[in-house]
Amino acid sequence: MTTITSPSDLAELMGWDFAPSPEQWEAVRAPLAPAVVVAGAGSGKTTLMAARVVYLVATGQVRPDQVLGLTFTTKAASQLRTKVREALTAAGLLPEPGADTDDTLEPTVATYNAYAAGLLTDHGLRIGHEPDTRVLSDASRYQLGARVVERHTAEVRFLTDHPPTAIQNLLALDSAMSEHLVPPEQVLELDAEAERGFLREDEAERAGKNRKTYLEATAKAINAIERRRELMDLVRGYRRLKRELGLMDFSDQIELGARLAVEQPDVGAMERERFRVVLLDEYQDTSVAQATMLSRLFSGGHPVTAVGDPNQAIYGWRGASVSNILHFADTFPASDGGRVPAYPL
Repeated sequence: MTTITSPSDLAELMGWDFAPSPEQWEAVRAPLAPAVVVAGAGSGKTTLMAARVVYLVATGQVRPDQVLGLTFTTKAASQLRTKVREALTAAGLLPEPGADTDDTLEPTVATYNAYAAGLLTDHGLRIGHEPDTRVLSDASRYQLGARVVERHTAEVRFLTDHPPTAIQNLLALDSAMSEHLVPPEQVLELDAEAERGFLREDEAERAGKNRKTYLEATAKAINAIERRRELMDLVRGYRRLKRELGLMDFSDQIELGARLAVEQPDVGAMERERFRVVLLDEYQDTSVAQATMLSRLFSGGHPVTAVGDPNQAIYGWRGASVSNILHFADTFPASDGGRVPAYPL
């Protein structure tokens, strides 16, 4: 165990020719408790995460293999993994590359989807998920969607008659529902309720001076509801075909991971025991399903550090919710009910 009392101590240990800034230092030496780091572009968030891992390992608070780091893309995961390993190696906390060592002693760094896939492989049978279910590529998803559209025999009154557009809409709705953990029945129920509301307001506004404008807006809204109702038949067919063929896509991975975490709390207990520290990169781009999965696994005061910037959220089109980082303290509250610190960079 090493005593680190200043930024210069940490820089010397890691072989840096510069010391962390005061803002970085506060985030690096934060206690083992939930925290959020608001890191703008170019603020050195990857360096910060590597430095925090070194600080916690060097001071004896965790072992390297008790650290979990998650991010979005395979490239980002590779960069973070390399940065963390290089930092630990420079500090003498891991052997040099090529040494005869066990890789399981290193930190686990993966994408959010890869982590969910690992959970399903290890524990999926608890919720009836077969571990050998294959994951569809984007091209295969499109081909499967095309097969569903070609086989569709129900009457189409509102949906587009352009097959490529129908396929894209089908896949988008299926993915959005999975990312938001919303089943078809709930979507249809909400649509029906909205349609009834529009019709009631329509009757009340018929005599109004803006009657024409209002009726046009109402008609457009009801038409959109009817299109989605027809589209839902395709979504159900697509999901049925996936089950029959033993397939799933990336959105299904996260949805099933969230379901596993919600329905099987003992899985969370095992993950918290396995990973004493969790780092969540680009947290502003996580979806509702991802936040649900992670919170059920690692909430309750577990040392989770989310790193991100609300102003850099870019994945809203695929279910990401910037509210996840804005309301991090509500999702990952402190164990004593106190304030969850936020560290700006």
